[in-house]
Amino acid sequence: MKWDYKVVSIDLLFKGSNDHDIAVSKDAANARRASAGEGIESALKELGKESWELVSITGEFGIFKKPVD
Repeated sequence: MKWDYKVVSIDLLFKGSNDHDIAVSKDAANARRASAGEGIESALKELGKESWELVSITGEFGIFKKPVD
């Protein structure tokens, strides 16, 4: 089987994340994780609609693949 690959910046996967913020309480940390998780899930669903499958997150990049049409 042949594959197409797509490499995207980790910023695309974590869009909407306030990663530079420091959580000063347990509640703030939990809220930050929930928000980041929702952003990641949204980005993965978008890419999944185009048949991209996440293979790996390496350093600052997400690597996706899908079968060649």
